[in-house]
Amino acid sequence: MLNIKDKDVVVVGGGQVAYRKIIGLLQADAKVTVISPSVHEQLKNLSTTNKIIWKNKPFEPTDLTGALLIIAATNSRTVNEFVRLSAHHNQLINVVDAHEKSNFHVPAKLNRGKLTISVATDGASPILAKAICKNLATIYDESYQDYLQFLAVARKKVKQLQLSHDKKRQLLKEITGENYRQSEHKQIEFLQMLTDVINQQD
Repeated sequence: MLNIKDKDVVVVGGGQVAYRKIIGLLQADAKVTVISPSVHEQLKNLSTTNKIIWKNKPFEPTDLTGALLIIAATNSRTVNEFVRLSAHHNQLINVVDAHEKSNFHVPAKLNRGKLTISVATDGASPILAKAICKNLATIYDESYQDYLQFLAVARKKVKQLQLSHDKKRQLLKEITGENYRQSEHKQIEFLQMLTDVINQQD
């Protein structure tokens, strides 16, 4: 759960593994630079549309200058290890073929708007982590996206009420109940009630 919006990220490698990592980075609005003499066709397309910067060259330690986050994703253990050793102590690095040598890991995740559920197996089985996420997707379906938006708006309004901390907490707990999640009508009623109370306070 790291905010990498507009942060510099370097991915060394241009294959399918690198591509999968890059898609997640772009979804987080990172500024991605790819270092590789050749890249997958899909990465070429991302470069052509200026979604990533592709440096068509072998890796050099200076390529990591200014990067907050680094992913070593080549098909060579030697190159990946060289990338790891070239990283500064204050940079985050993930080595795709050496979980134990990485200082951060990317879990499988499920997104429903403001809701993010992450699943990790400490490198034991990324495939299982993805399978668990798939199962969770049936429980936390698309309806949670709108429900979380309701909770966010409600929380802002509740904070404006001239009530004790305990009373506010009680209201916020009440709307996490299943009856509110399944009823758009109840959500609208609750927000209207809050608006009316806030207006009466003014």
